Formats: sequence, C-alpha cells, structure tokens
Amino acid sequence: MTYTSYAPAATQVRGYAPTMQSYSPVPVQKYTPVPSQVSNQTQAVALPKALTEAQIVFTIINSEIAKFKRQGQNVDARAVKLAYQQYYAGWTRQQILQAAFALIEIYDQQTVQWRLIANEQELRSKQVQFSKRYHYFKNRRAA
Repeated sequence: MTYTSYAPAATQVRGYAPTMQSYSPVPVQKYTPVPSQVSNQTQAVALPKALTEAQIVFTIINSEIAKFKRQGQNVDARAVKLAYQQYYAGWTRQQILQAAFALIEIYDQQTVQWRLIANEQELRSKQVQFSKRYHYFKNRRAA
C-alpha cells in the first residue's frame, strides 16, 4: 500500500466543490522593546527579623519534646514546657542562642541522621516548622 491509498479522494461532498482557497498571510508587525532604563541604585536585601528569646525558647522546648518522643519516652509536654521556661527565664539572647545550638536537632537528609543545628537559618526553619505545627493543632482544638 502506498500513501495515495490513504489520502482522501478529491470528490464532491454534499454539493461542495473541492477547491483550494488561496491563503495570504497578514503582514506581521515587528515588536521591538523599548530599552529599559536600569537605575544604578542597588536595593539591599532585607534580612529576616531576628528570632526573639521567646521564639528560641519555644523551639528548644519543642525540640526537646520531639527528642523524647523519638526515644520512645512518654512525656508531659506542659510540665516540660514550664520547666524549660522557668530555667531560661532571665537569660540573655546570646546565652539562649548558645543553648539552642547545643540542644536543637535537625534531620539531615545527606547523612540520614539527626544532628545539631549549625546556623541561625536552620534554627529559623526549625522554629517555623514547630510554629506551623503548634498553630495547626491549636486551630483544630478551637474548631
């Protein structure tokens, strides 16, 4: 079989004659963008707000509770929260940060194990994670 056997026959269908209408393309208008004026000013990237002492303590508390749960211990979260809040009361921000770097663990996908946080960006991501979880369950209880 050849291609011509699959090609439609040029026959008259329902009174219409097989005619080819000529196609003339519409002239295309070329678009040239206007060169933009680039200012010489550079915008400083806004650094995220520093975490407050309360946020860092909140992250430490939730990290410790999560650590206990990973070890299979059943802990009273409210008692742990009160104990840690009393313990860190009156500490300076720098002291609380040092405690956070010594206590808060993050799961490392590369080594497939838990490790201590290395910088404030990891601390912030852990704080956001715990905050989202806290507000999710808080809103579920309220509803």
